[in-house]
Amino acid sequence: MDGGSRDGTAAIVRQSRARLVVAPGLRQAAAVNRGVSEARGEVVLVLNADDVLYPDGVAALVAALERAPAALAAYGEAVHITDDDAVIERYPTRPFDAGALREGCYICQPAAAVRRSAFDAAGGMDARLDFAMDYDFWIRLARRGDFVKIDKLVAGSRMHRDNKTLARRGEVHREIVRLLRKHYGYVPYAWAYAYASWLLDKKDQFFEAPRFKRAAVFLSLGLGLALNLRRPLRYFGDWYAHRAIGRR
Repeated sequence: MDGGSRDGTAAIVRQSRARLVVAPGLRQAAAVNRGVSEARGEVVLVLNADDVLYPDGVAALVAALERAPAALAAYGEAVHITDDDAVIERYPTRPFDAGALREGCYICQPAAAVRRSAFDAAGGMDARLDFAMDYDFWIRLARRGDFVKIDKLVAGSRMHRDNKTLARRGEVHREIVRLLRKHYGYVPYAWAYAYASWLLDKKDQFFEAPRFKRAAVFLSLGLGLALNLRRPLRYFGDWYAHRAIGRR
């Protein structure tokens, strides 16, 4: 799927056996859905323009799905990488637990393969979302069945300062708050703290580490209570438990 690139993308694709669909103006989630609708394969893996796949990663995911015929998706390990492919850090993957998705997105999109039938049954990606479409998709898909995790390194997710999830961090937080409320009716401490931290110093929270950690802890109390007006006692307990852990 080409949204109207001005580099050599189209020429490179046409030299391969891949099919190119040029659709200028489509937002990211809509482009993914269009691409899947045009494809004929039984397994879907979404690879963004600047991410990379490592050798044998796709084969390992497909083999995992073959070994677990009831699984809706398989995902592996991933790393964040720089513009020159140097590894920055490991992506925070963890064993599959549908409930744990409320605390964070531990599945890296380019390191995950989904059965085409499951992708279609879940309704694809929400085209109204700009940043957290993959997170929203994993939450919805996990409610329909299990995923299988493999330990193999599958993909590299590229991080640079003009990446939209870093450059527009405030919008990212607000979109995540909306989808957490939609799916769970609750915004956990981890997300409230991250949002509070951004409000204090407006850093990208990846290349630039937050500075006001203690202030963010206390701001996250008021912010979290405001975001969870229907569940204030639950949030206070959540906040207090994390604060106690931090003090230890």
